[in-house]
Amino acid sequence: MVVFNTTILKFKEQGEKTGWTYIVIPADVARKIKPGTKKSFRVKGKLDDYPIRQVALLPMGGGEFILPLNAGMRKGIGKRHGAMLRVALEEDNKPLTLDPDLMDPGLICVRSCV
Repeated sequence: MVVFNTTILKFKEQGEKTGWTYIVIPADVARKIKPGTKKSFRVKGKLDDYPIRQVALLPMGGGEFILPLNAGMRKGIGKRHGAMLRVALEEDNKPLTLDPDLMDPGLICVRSCV
């Protein structure tokens, strides 16, 4: 597990990422987690004491990645952009699990649901 401290950031104007709260995973840290990769991959670990799993790191170029912090994560850590965060991450190789209800053909709407 790779452990480091970072600052929580927020995109001001970044296309589809505008308004996202995130942390940067520096290139040297990303290489320790998953050497040689330039594609998105999933991690598990802790943000302070808040456990995470099956969270995707998104490539930003130059070997850096970001980890977007969704509302549940922000609530779990109790911090906002600008705050320091202790991060402990490792690659999460567990297969992604989907909610079985999402696979129910009876719930699929092609044009409109009534």
